[in-house]
Amino acid sequence: MLYVGHFSFSFQSKPSRKASQPWHGYFTAVVESANVAGALKKLEVLAQKSAAASELFSDVSEIFLESCVELKSVPRTGFLAHVALEEGESLGSISTTLPGVDRKYASSYHFEPDSADEDGGFDAEPFVVLKKRKGATRAKKAAKKK
Repeated sequence: MLYVGHFSFSFQSKPSRKASQPWHGYFTAVVESANVAGALKKLEVLAQKSAAASELFSDVSEIFLESCVELKSVPRTGFLAHVALEEGESLGSISTTLPGVDRKYASSYHFEPDSADEDGGFDAEPFVVLKKRKGATRAKKAAKKK
């Protein structure tokens, strides 16, 4: 059985000659196990090994398991496995996909524009543009009245 673990962590960065800055992050890990107890042990070992082998976690002292999802099967239309909402505007982030994973196990596909800024940066284009639902504003108004 496949298990997907969703994790969170926070830390204070320690750049040289600058004041430390608070950071937080999330990661998702996948293991295969006969049961959830075995999956949790494998996820723990994987988190420890990843932290020891990667500078991504060099200032992290604690990792929290947000959830462990057992994948019994996947419906044809798929499903959302994890959603995290954060208050306020995004202040920027650093992300990577499949760090240190051999391509024989998984592949990652990224969608980036054909051209970039002079510094190599680019403005991300939305993958999906959602239309506002009519009932969404009514639900917000009803919630405010309570």
